Amino acid sequence: MRIGLISDTHGDVEAWRKAVRIFENIDFAIHCGDIISSGPFNPRGPSYQPLELAKAINFAPFPTIFAKGNCDADVDALAIGYPIQNPFAFVYAEGLRIMATHGHLYDENKLVEMGVRYILNLIVTGHTHVRGIKARDGLILVNPGSASLPKGEDDFPTVGLVEDGAVRIINLDDGSEVESMGI
Repeated sequence: MRIGLISDTHGDVEAWRKAVRIFENIDFAIHCGDIISSGPFNPRGPSYQPLELAKAINFAPFPTIFAKGNCDADVDALAIGYPIQNPFAFVYAEGLRIMATHGHLYDENKLVEMGVRYILNLIVTGHTHVRGIKARDGLILVNPGSASLPKGEDDFPTVGLVEDGAVRIINLDDGSEVESMGI
């Protein structure tokens, strides 16, 4: 099983296209929200084309599961052919129990509490635009970073991959592995 992890595309169609190349041969992707809108606090880059991004998502060579982010309006769901209604998405695949959420509703402690209660292996978030993987209370927490508007110490876009018993964060610009951890 090969799962793509992405968040915070914010209408950037080129970011999605780069992710699709990284996600070659995935079984499905999980998008942690802030999909096609830039929101009032984010800049719009040269490839900000929300309708084109929606079309690219709809015709991607893999299905995508979405968690609704704080910049995702109801009207955005009209352009995307998948439901984007719930702030949480639960995925059970080949023995992995995954919860995806944008990350703006609860802090890390509450998410870990939920993960323990729901007997999860992996919690995937976005929102901060800062990538990272860490283990806590028997869970792996991963933020794949932002595919379009990265923040933090390095200024390059990233996505994540779950495969071969590990989660990895991948640089969208050059395809290199930035960070990884076994699940």
